Amino acid sequence: MIPLYRIIEICVYSLLNFLPFMALALYPFRSRLRFSVKITVCIIVVISFIQMGLGLWAAFFSGGKAALASAVSTAVYVVFYFIAVKVNFGKALFTLLMISNTANFVVAASKCIEGKIFPELAVQSYRWSFSLIMLVVLAVVWIPLFIYTKKVYTPAVEKEPTGIEWRYLWLIPATFYLIWYYMLYNNNGKSSLETALDAGNAVFLLFINVGAGIVYYVIAMLINEQEKNIRLSDNNHRLAMQNLQYENLQEKIADARRAKHDVRHHISLMQEYVRNKQYEELEKYLNSYQQSLPDDTLISFCENKTVNAVMLYFAQVAKNEDIDYDVKAVIPENISVDETDLSVLFGNLIENATDACKEEKGDNRRIVIRAMTDEYTLCLGIDNTFTGTLKKDLSGVLFSSKHKGFGIGVESVKSIAEKYGGTYCAEVKDEMFMSSVLLNLRT
Repeated sequence: MIPLYRIIEICVYSLLNFLPFMALALYPFRSRLRFSVKITVCIIVVISFIQMGLGLWAAFFSGGKAALASAVSTAVYVVFYFIAVKVNFGKALFTLLMISNTANFVVAASKCIEGKIFPELAVQSYRWSFSLIMLVVLAVVWIPLFIYTKKVYTPAVEKEPTGIEWRYLWLIPATFYLIWYYMLYNNNGKSSLETALDAGNAVFLLFINVGAGIVYYVIAMLINEQEKNIRLSDNNHRLAMQNLQYENLQEKIADARRAKHDVRHHISLMQEYVRNKQYEELEKYLNSYQQSLPDDTLISFCENKTVNAVMLYFAQVAKNEDIDYDVKAVIPENISVDETDLSVLFGNLIENATDACKEEKGDNRRIVIRAMTDEYTLCLGIDNTFTGTLKKDLSGVLFSSKHKGFGIGVESVKSIAEKYGGTYCAEVKDEMFMSSVLLNLRT
């Protein structure tokens, strides 16, 4: 019969080797969980029991196949993680590998220290001495790692500019992960226990993990800095659009003043036509005068100042390029979407539509914009004339066979849609390229 204290030892180790690292891995995406917090916690509890069961099987019933239990444990951990978080695959993989590398180091360092302090117990599996030292090592490693995750890494994964970089960044922690397994299995015939007890290996892994930590920190800082620069550029762009709106308004005011100033001259001339009964000349003059009046077209597309500034800016661009610009938008002044996100979302999609229309030949070039909100969602549809061939590159980014600029900014749009739990889709139908975005408004 298995002693109770051994069961407790193995269960404690299994939990120490699972829960702290799962918490770290989930923290950056706590607002993007696929399930509710309650359901997620319940699943983690179930997986914790699975981990303890696998530990007991590896210790007492595996018959020398403990590696199989480790593989199953890792598979359960990975499958749950990718199901639990709704984020870019590369971003989730980067996070998982980064945390896994740290977990591997904690286990190796704990076993090495146990071998120095409790040499007799260290050669046995899952003893209380191992869990005790692991708890101390966790306290030393986990706290600064959590601070890094909270202060530096989480802002990077929440506000990254495009998401493209995460398709490749995961290769960095993957490389460190391979180094770890190379150290574990390419050890000149030594068992994994002997490798872990070797102080030289532990020191080597320490330097590897410190170097990896510096690399992770630099990556997160660069992404945050890049995001700040893009935000600054977007703000400058928005200010330029607002300035154009102001200039258009000033121009209309000046036109109205000129018309008011000249009105008495027009009245005098029309009175002269009436006195002389020159009605045909009067009619011609009235038609000419009507055409000379200032444009009284509505200069506001919607109540939201940010969106209106973007639409007004591209309305002027479309007018200069002789592109039909049809807008119907109902967006209130106050909406639970960040102003910069609104500017990037509308700006990128309308700019892409405008650029696409510039490449089209003929007179039937048009941009159709429809936008509306309700209590829970923001719906946006932007269609533009498009007679080219729509393709995707190997990474799934849209591009056109007719011009190079198509698809620029689409990754930013996808990132914003993901941020608000929404969707982005695009298709070509009846010689129109149709972009659609749905955002869930946070209350």
